[in-house]
Amino acid sequence: MRRTTQRGFTLLEIMVSLAVTGMIAVSIWAATSQTSKARNIVEYSQDKYHEVRVAFDMLNKDLSSAFLSYHRGVEATHDTVFVGTDGGNRDSIDFASFSYTRRYFDVKESDQAEVSYFLADDPEKSGVMNLVRRVSPILDEDPLEGGQTMVLVDNVASFDVEYYDIANKEWQDEWDTTQASGEGNVLPIQMRIKLVVNERKGASRINNLDEEFEPVVYGTQMGIPLRTPILLVPAFIPGQPLGLK
Repeated sequence: MRRTTQRGFTLLEIMVSLAVTGMIAVSIWAATSQTSKARNIVEYSQDKYHEVRVAFDMLNKDLSSAFLSYHRGVEATHDTVFVGTDGGNRDSIDFASFSYTRRYFDVKESDQAEVSYFLADDPEKSGVMNLVRRVSPILDEDPLEGGQTMVLVDNVASFDVEYYDIANKEWQDEWDTTQASGEGNVLPIQMRIKLVVNERKGASRINNLDEEFEPVVYGTQMGIPLRTPILLVPAFIPGQPLGLK
């Protein structure tokens, strides 16, 4: 009769196995941690770039459709202006634009709207400013007020706008069509916009914290095609009654 024996693991073998398993677990944790940090960096950067890109796209759409109009009814019910105010690092733009899109059927609105871009204090974070867009689909006698506001980019350090005066061939910090002197009733041919955004810095970006920030500068330049005011004047066409052109 054959005698069989069963031999178990020694203490040394168990300790070596645990050490190898621990090294594998640490390696997996390190790789996962680095992947998570890289993902946080990419997601944060993409989100911030998307905010700025959308803001510049909206600015370009609104400004490329900016207009002035001399047309008035029997009673003055609205006014169109283009006012660019220099506020240091808090510039603002107020103008009329053909860029509005109606969202409801049979609503009494058109593609005309009052539009503004400016920096506003964040109501929840002290010392933080946001880039805000105001739009009002109703043109009225107060083109600088009314409508609804929407935050485009948060934690903005500076919003600076410059206007190119083709008559004097120079860039200006302000533009105001409501003044009798200066720019008069024409729009700038080109505009330069610089946006400085406070973005998370180093470890704050990796660990998804908000303690440290660094300013990042974005810029764009755009033109305004319709520089002169829209004016409806009588026109005589032979064989037809007097009308407007």
